[in-house]
Amino acid sequence: MKKPIQKTLAEHQVAEFYHQNFVDEQTQHFTSLLGRNGSGGIVVDVGGGCGFFAKRLMDETAFRVRVLEADPKSIESCRQIGVDAVRGDALTPEVRGDERIVVFNLILHHLVGATESQTRESQARALEAWRPHAKQIFVNEYIYESFVGNVSGRLIFEITASRVLSTIGKAVARVIPVLRANTFGVGVRFRAHREWCRLFDAAGYDVKRALTGNEERVSPFLRLLLIKQIRRDSFLLEPRIAPQA
Repeated sequence: MKKPIQKTLAEHQVAEFYHQNFVDEQTQHFTSLLGRNGSGGIVVDVGGGCGFFAKRLMDETAFRVRVLEADPKSIESCRQIGVDAVRGDALTPEVRGDERIVVFNLILHHLVGATESQTRESQARALEAWRPHAKQIFVNEYIYESFVGNVSGRLIFEITASRVLSTIGKAVARVIPVLRANTFGVGVRFRAHREWCRLFDAAGYDVKRALTGNEERVSPFLRLLLIKQIRRDSFLLEPRIAPQA
């Protein structure tokens, strides 16, 4: 079977993530779940962008952090603020052997394929890559709860992944800005809390603890996508197979 390839955003789409939004909450959740002493290895921040979370974590705790990032401009930004950063792919990361904790902050929902099954495989593969090596995984992810089953996240994926529907979505977003998405034409796959937990289980991890984030306002227009609730939850995962010594 052909291995999934990580889809990449255009330069202007990547630039939308050059901000420090959510860093406070992510750092608070991380330290609540993993403490502050930082002993025993490196924290690898997969898709860590410009290094804002890594910098905050190093400033406030004893953890040492290395960012793994595909975007060259983000890597340069990391180095300018004193954060170690290396270029790499979330699906085929280079393992150096000093990793203790791996972080996925709002990254998994960007790992999409052409279909739902390929998307699920990509998201699971990013986690599985670290199962023999890291002792713990910290995931901070968007939670989209639906009025009907888990349909909202799937609807958003189908719209943003389709060229035709993305073109329509962009036109509608000009009139209704709340429907704007910087992933039109590429795809994004949000999930409900239990959906993420099932994915973690399939990838070989147990959820040891989870923290519930603050609810965001859901506009009437977003309700049309049957979205009941949006928030960002954090999960502490541990592999069921012990990491290599």
